[in-house]
Amino acid sequence: MSTLEEKNISAKYLYYDYHNGHIAREEVGNCYCASNRFEFYIDGKWINDYSMSLHLSDAIMNCCGYSFSDYEELTEDEAMRRLSKCENK
Repeated sequence: MSTLEEKNISAKYLYYDYHNGHIAREEVGNCYCASNRFEFYIDGKWINDYSMSLHLSDAIMNCCGYSFSDYEELTEDEAMRRLSKCENK
């Protein structure tokens, strides 16, 4: 597959609700370190937040004072619904 073909393939994401309301996404198959692993939807755009990314990664691994109860896995549809709901407030 050529580089141009690879660029035309859209990325697939896993979605999370971190601490009730912070919607995060992780690109499937990424190999970034924990601090760059997730993007968070903040102020209408997807951005990397070093601290939140690191803490969500810790929660997923159930370590460093964070636990599975700190996040919820979401489907893409549910994540988009929650984002839409937040934007309409």
